[in-house]
Order: sequence, then C-alpha cells, then structure tokens
Amino acid sequence: MIVRSIKIRKIFATNSLPTIEIELQTKDGTVKSAVPFGTSAGKHEVANLPVDEAIRKFAIIGRHFRTQSFDNQEDVDKTLRIIDKTPNFSEIGGNLALGISAAFLKAFAMAAGTDLFEHVYNSTKSSVGQATKQATGQKRPIMPSPLANVVGGWHGQSDIQEFLLLPFRQRSFVDSAALLSEAYQSMKEELKKEDNSFNGGKNLESAWMTNLNHEGVLKILTRVANEKLLKVGLDVAASNIWDGRKYVYKHDKLIRTEQLDFITDLAKRFPIVYIEDPFEEDDFVSHATLTHRLSERSGHDVMICGDDLYVTNIKRLKIGVEQKSTNTALVKPNQIGTITDTIKFVEEAKKHGMKTVMSHRSGETEDTLICHLAVGLACDYVKFGISGERATKINEMIRIEEKLKGSGLEIGRGLQI
Repeated sequence: MIVRSIKIRKIFATNSLPTIEIELQTKDGTVKSAVPFGTSAGKHEVANLPVDEAIRKFAIIGRHFRTQSFDNQEDVDKTLRIIDKTPNFSEIGGNLALGISAAFLKAFAMAAGTDLFEHVYNSTKSSVGQATKQATGQKRPIMPSPLANVVGGWHGQSDIQEFLLLPFRQRSFVDSAALLSEAYQSMKEELKKEDNSFNGGKNLESAWMTNLNHEGVLKILTRVANEKLLKVGLDVAASNIWDGRKYVYKHDKLIRTEQLDFITDLAKRFPIVYIEDPFEEDDFVSHATLTHRLSERSGHDVMICGDDLYVTNIKRLKIGVEQKSTNTALVKPNQIGTITDTIKFVEEAKKHGMKTVMSHRSGETEDTLICHLAVGLACDYVKFGISGERATKINEMIRIEEKLKGSGLEIGRGLQI
C-alpha cells in the first residue's frame, strides 16, 4: 500500500476535550481514525501526549508514512516501534501511534473491499479462531454481548465507579440492547422514587448519577435486572481509592483482606456476575484469591476482569495468567498504542481460556473502530454504555449483526453466563 497523503487534525471528544484524528488517503479512497482517551488512566498505559504536542510530533514523523510502501498491518506497527523505541510510546505518544495504526487498518480493509470487521476476521481468523475454539469449544467467532454502564458512582455516596447490566442470555445483539435500553429507562424511574435529589443527571458515559450509596443502587439494580432477565456487573476501579496502604472509601478504610471480604459479600448478596478492577493495579495476588473464591462459592465463574491490572499489555497479561489472577480481560486499544499489540493481547487471553471485553473510554469519539475489532476478534462482550453518544457504537453493532446475518461469514452468538 502506498500512501498518497496522511494528515492530522485536532477534534473534540465526547467530554469536550481535544483529541486527534488521522486522515489517510490511498488510491482506493480516504479513511479517518479518531483517538479516544480515558479520564483516569492506569499507570501502566502507554503515554498519551497533549494534542498540540502530538501534532508537532506528527510533523516530524509523518514523512515515514508518506514515503514507504506497507504490505500489512504488522509492517506499519513495526515502523511505529522503530520510530519510538520506548516501551510506552513516550516519544511520539500512544495516542498518535494508535491514530496512525488504526488509520492503516481501515485503509487495508478498504483496499480489500471488505467491511472493517470482516478484514480483521480474515486477517486473524487462523490465530483468533484457534484460540476461540480452544477457549469455548466453538469453531466460529462470536457476536459479542453488550455490557452497559447504567449508574455511575463516585460523584454521589457510592465509592464504586460503575454499576453495569448485561444480558443473561443473548438471542441477538439488538434484542440484548433493547433489554438494556428498557432497564436504563426503568432505572431512571426507580431512582426518582428512591433518591429525592435525583434530577436525571448523567456522567461522562451517560450513566445516571445518584446520591444513593452502593447498597441502595444495587437493590434497585437487582429489581430491574430480575424483571428484564439481566445480570449485574461492577467496575470498582479500585486503584483510584487505593492510598498505598488501604482502600479509602467515603465512610471507611479497608486493608486488602477487608476489601476481599467486602467484594465477596456483595457478590454473594446480589446477582453480580462481572467485577472489574476489584483491587489496585499491581495486586495480582488479591485478584487471584477473589477469582478462586467466587468460582468456588458460587458454583459458576463470576467474571473477574482486569483493566488497570493488564492495560491491554501482553507482558502484564502473562503475569496474570501465571498467577491465575482473573478469568476475564478488558481490551482498550489506546492503552497499548497499536492494532497489532491489541490483537496479540486478545489472542493470548483466548489461548488461556479467558473471556475478553472490548471497551470504550470516557473521552470517546464517533469512531466505531472498537465495534469492528470486537466482532473481528470474537470478543465475548462489548462495554459501551447504552445512552447518549454511546448509542453510536451500539447502533454500529446492530448494523454489523445485520450484515453477518446476510453474509456467508460464520459468526456465532455471544457466550452465555
């Protein structure tokens, strides 16, 4: 592939803060890639340079992509690693690296004359397909199930960052999304009844904001989940409340063992099947203890998911695999900086029987790259939210599902809990 032109521009994310977009033109046409970012980032993520600095870096390195011919995605991403030899893209920025990497992925799909998800599937089906078969017994990739943030914590009385809902069984993605949408609206009505201060406010991901504590939210969430045949999930984001010795809640401070008992108790009393980042980002051992404990006590595996623990980094994932820290891994391409590294991370997780969850960031864009990666890489879940600008990605998943039904591409259904 020969690039006719490649340029960068400043655009704005869903939280009104600036980010970057790469526009790439080849003989086949033009593609654009916008880069999301997290409001709070794990300390092991790649560096995210300020937008103006990323634009200055692009002015220096852009020539490498205008003057070379690239045969495949790995060629592009190897070039990025040659340009920036640091492990965390501290020279050019992981945001700039991902913008370039993702733009080329879209250009390769355009050159192949396929949808992006199909291009990802075709270019990785041997490795991802084998890993999926080994992990699930299925020979086919799967249509992910939605995992939605419906109530946000932290700003109210709850110290838990996100309260999530997910389908118990999935007939189709569009059906699951409809259930989550109904539950989201039901939560609004229930919060009006239980929280006198509730005024319909939303957080950056359009989840409802309430002054109820975690117990109050979970009681309402359980009622709604039972009515809609859904299950409950939590994103504890424990690194954000860890002070180096204890987990500092609004009304309590817990040492590691007390945090373990606290999370275990919640999982025992409520229909919680997904728990993300229950401990701080370097505590592989406590994650492993909780994973074992909840599997042993509940009779089925509660999904214990590593986000800040892994940051889509295969080296950290291998530590987690060795210690059996989690049975689920979150995937955020901007945490690692290239499409190739993202693919290798998913392959490694699947090889060891872990579920994978492709996730948005709080500072999102209208770019639907992660939808196509989630389907092409056969992720088990997609974590997008359910309202506001998050509907952009939900709707793209619905379109992809329609295309799959009308194509010869063999894509199965999401895993059941």
